[in-house]
Amino acid sequence: MQALQYAQNVADVFVLPECCLHVKQLLDSDIVSLDEVAQAILLDPVLTSKLLKLANSAIYSLPYQLESVRKVLLVLGKTQVYHLVLSLGIASACSTVDTSAIDLERFWEQTVNAALIAQFLAQSCGLQPSDRFFVAGLLHNIGEMVVLHNNARQANQCQNYTIEELPWQLQQRVLGFTYARCGAELLHLWQLPDSIVEPVALQHSHNLNQKNKAQLVLHLAARLALANQHPEMYSSRQLIDPGILASLELSQPDIIRAIDFCNTEGLLILSVLNPHICSVY
Repeated sequence: MQALQYAQNVADVFVLPECCLHVKQLLDSDIVSLDEVAQAILLDPVLTSKLLKLANSAIYSLPYQLESVRKVLLVLGKTQVYHLVLSLGIASACSTVDTSAIDLERFWEQTVNAALIAQFLAQSCGLQPSDRFFVAGLLHNIGEMVVLHNNARQANQCQNYTIEELPWQLQQRVLGFTYARCGAELLHLWQLPDSIVEPVALQHSHNLNQKNKAQLVLHLAARLALANQHPEMYSSRQLIDPGILASLELSQPDIIRAIDFCNTEGLLILSVLNPHICSVY
């Protein structure tokens, strides 16, 4: 099967929660007030609690606490709130899949690391809104969940990457496509914006557009998250093309700070997105 077929097979199961879709519709409307959006969010206590935790986290590093959903909307704005709600919806969608065939801790740690690194690098490059890159990082490997739901044996096999065969190279050999391509097909079905989908789809491309900083940032974030997850196997210098750093005007100290940021904040973000995984620490 092709990547699109894998995504279509899970379209009725692997979906964003209804509350997330409803909030997006309200945020997209020009006639709905912020109070109406806040009331819709407040109808879901779990969404409300997690939204406030993320809004007050290092994703935004605000100098003060946001104590209400309305205040979150006023301070952050509609776009940022959409990104927060989408992040929580992604985590909820992932929770519907039987994950016994893969190392779930590895998946979530690497996912959160990529999200935080992508946002940090975006901020370092002056790309706004930087939380869009947090969402793209969360989604960078969502294709693994799509493949897992279709064929657990293949997903398990794709975990056996090595120093010589990188994860996306193994995926291409086993599946005929990468998790990045498969994940992007699902994101198209979810009707997410191209500004998020394209960096996910092209993160492993050999012909990255050096002028497209969004693609370069996610490309770097995915590799840094992999190296951070498996320091015994990979190093950032091994995985990163110095030319990409030059295109983004980033230095090795910037890379070190990005990794330090994800290591410092990762557990908190993980505790919001997947409390079950966090409870093992």
